[in-house]
Amino acid sequence: MAQTFKSGDPSFAGPLAGVALNIESYHILELQDDIPEKVWEKEMAMYELEIEEEAREAICSIMKDARTS
Repeated sequence: MAQTFKSGDPSFAGPLAGVALNIESYHILELQDDIPEKVWEKEMAMYELEIEEEAREAICSIMKDARTS
């Protein structure tokens, strides 16, 4: 989805085929510091327990690389 937002539909099958929107996208884990703690605890705390630190770092790295490429 992030690639579609930035560069257009990579499958060239939809209406955004080749249409670069240049919209930055973020994974919810990257936004934790920007979300009020109470909201994070209510909505994301249980999901966060399922994600190992290595996976979290990999997700954030992939997303950062997608925005800079």
